[in-house]
Amino acid sequence: MAPNQSSGSRVTHVILVSFYSHVSQAVREETLFNFRRLGDDCGGLGAGILFWRADWNLDQRKNYHLIAVSVFENEDALRSYVAHPKHKGFASDLSKIADWVVGDIAVGLPVVDR
Repeated sequence: MAPNQSSGSRVTHVILVSFYSHVSQAVREETLFNFRRLGDDCGGLGAGILFWRADWNLDQRKNYHLIAVSVFENEDALRSYVAHPKHKGFASDLSKIADWVVGDIAVGLPVVDR
């Protein structure tokens, strides 16, 4: 995050996942299933995760297969998520079957209550 960003700003967190070519469709689907649950597994709304969505990427021209978009209450909530044991375990497992890129941006996007 930029040093001058307020820790009170909501943070949108985007992940693009590219599976290694040898990874089976069954493993890819299991990974998506686990990715969809990860926000709740890491505390959900009570942990400042305001929005969570993971699904197949509709545009795979650059070979990114999954996309996850989440919104955190603030930078502290994002840091807590990244440090959460369930997130660390998921990232460790994912590193064996895929590569990914991450982007975070502090924005004032509206968030719909669940």
